[in-house]
Amino acid sequence: MKVRDLLRGIDEVAPFSLAAKWDNVGLMIGDPESEVHRLAIALDPLPEAIEEARRMGCQALLTHHPLFFNPLRSLNLATDPGRAVEAAIRCGVAVLTAHTNWDSVRAGVSWTLAELLGLRDIAPLEPAADKDGAFGLGAVGLFEEKKPLAVCLNQMKTAWNLTQIDCYASPNCCILKVALCGGSGGDLWPRALEHRTDLYITADMKYHSLLDATRAGLSLAVVDHAEMESVSMNALAQRLERLEGLELMLLNVRGLPPPLRL
Repeated sequence: MKVRDLLRGIDEVAPFSLAAKWDNVGLMIGDPESEVHRLAIALDPLPEAIEEARRMGCQALLTHHPLFFNPLRSLNLATDPGRAVEAAIRCGVAVLTAHTNWDSVRAGVSWTLAELLGLRDIAPLEPAADKDGAFGLGAVGLFEEKKPLAVCLNQMKTAWNLTQIDCYASPNCCILKVALCGGSGGDLWPRALEHRTDLYITADMKYHSLLDATRAGLSLAVVDHAEMESVSMNALAQRLERLEGLELMLLNVRGLPPPLRL
């Protein structure tokens, strides 16, 4: 298939029209007419990911996070985006992105996280307002029965391959109704409060959001952004397996080193 055919296939799984206005999705680098037989999938468009895609014989790399968020005024090859562009052109690897369009669909990032956690009756935390076919942002669901907080957190670590959870909750509480948002969902905590959830899970919450949410009575679990979203890349690959003549490869290339915790 050609890159344009791959874009069409991605659009059927996660329509690009569902992306947020501020987002940048679709083809980042590459020729729509070039051939693709093997596709690499990764969270971030790092130069190392592009090099790894080339070593694995891939002609294209699909990432969740965009290579470009803002219009470029210059392209400095000494910067990480510049090195990524240089690597993509040198290696002949097209770079594509499915970001908030993958966040917004049923079976996307948050839906996948909710299913892996074993939740039922899954609904959007913030339903889509004006885009046909969109699921919305985040997810809300129920466990089959109440679980002690420690059991819930251990289940999260196992299901999502987490290394750490920062939890702001009473250690003796029990969890039945859960809200979550994959990635940076700090601004959605009022929605979790409206849903009367026992726990809200997300990443990248700022201090004042943490303070306001906990003072309002909401229990929180804050996890690593990359770890939280990475598990949905496998789900995206599974959705794309139906594309004929395309081999899929999942890359495990992490941009941040493991933090040193003292």
